[in-house]
Amino acid sequence: MMMVPGLTIAGRNDEVKTWTIAVYVDADNNFDTYWEDLSRLMFLNLPAREGLHILGYVDRLSVEGTEVQEISGGTVAVLDTYEEKNFGDGATFSWFLTDAYARYETDFMAVIAWDHGSAWGGFCTDDSSEGDKITLAEMQTAIVDAGVTIDILAFDACAVGSIEASYQASLTGLVRYMVASEELVPGNGFPYDLMFTPLANDVTRCPRDVACDMVKGWAQYYDPLAWAWYATLSAIDIGALTEAMPNIKAWCDAMYASLPDYYRNYRTALRNSYYVSNSQYQTDLVDIGNHLLVDPTVTDATLRTATELMIAAIEGAVIRVDNTDKSAACGGISIYWGVRNYWVFNSDAYSGISFPADTCWWEFLDAYNA
Repeated sequence: MMMVPGLTIAGRNDEVKTWTIAVYVDADNNFDTYWEDLSRLMFLNLPAREGLHILGYVDRLSVEGTEVQEISGGTVAVLDTYEEKNFGDGATFSWFLTDAYARYETDFMAVIAWDHGSAWGGFCTDDSSEGDKITLAEMQTAIVDAGVTIDILAFDACAVGSIEASYQASLTGLVRYMVASEELVPGNGFPYDLMFTPLANDVTRCPRDVACDMVKGWAQYYDPLAWAWYATLSAIDIGALTEAMPNIKAWCDAMYASLPDYYRNYRTALRNSYYVSNSQYQTDLVDIGNHLLVDPTVTDATLRTATELMIAAIEGAVIRVDNTDKSAACGGISIYWGVRNYWVFNSDAYSGISFPADTCWWEFLDAYNA
């Protein structure tokens, strides 16, 4: 373990802290060149720092095999090469976590899944392995099997900033913060240099601050770009979300119980709430709640109180969010509210996700669509 003498911060212990940023680069699809042409170049802008290690585990469509790359001070070194791996397999993700931690055994780990994402539908599609994708259940198993504390779990992938993904991460007991977008992530991806410059300048920064730094760096890059009207990113305190889950589950219960009385009100709230671009009705949680509360005909006291507590739970767990004017309604976490044929097509798959299984949300959606 590399140490920087004379520096301390509050954390797991009183020793000097060191960091590993490990990126799971699934470019075995139509993102084949994006890592080397965009993301890796941004990492190369960061200065080399003792106590900070940046690793890329790279699987490309046009290149046979898998590389482990280390980026430091504007240079890239290939540390190891392996035979072709299925980056859409949870077992590969678990290997990545174990291997990345074992190389330096640093105090803090930022893990970034880089590729396509689809909220509760999973992330990282491997075209060389028949389009295999890591499901949320596989993600949970992979993290638990690796047994590595992930201080920041980030997704440079579309739409993973959902209650389904964040709740699944919380079930591992090993994820502290999550950084993800409930919207589409532009093709340029994360602006890694802006996100991690504060850490490169001061490796004693704590995980909460680094998670917020990532959102600030995102804002610095995307906010001035008019075409990135949908760009939004949030940092979520998974521990706070875990503590608040009883209130979120109580809201699901209240929504279900009140469905016979407020079906039309729900339809109106859903129609008026923010939903993720090109999604099958992944909708912002806070915005749904706000639209229910401003409806004067929603008078049920239990439902109104549960909605207020749900909003407070989400706002308490989302420690930083960046929105554009057109995505201002995004509170940082989305939820699936499939309707009509979208629900018919997705209902079986959605039933296997932990959040709807551990709440009554699947039953609510099924009754709503009936």
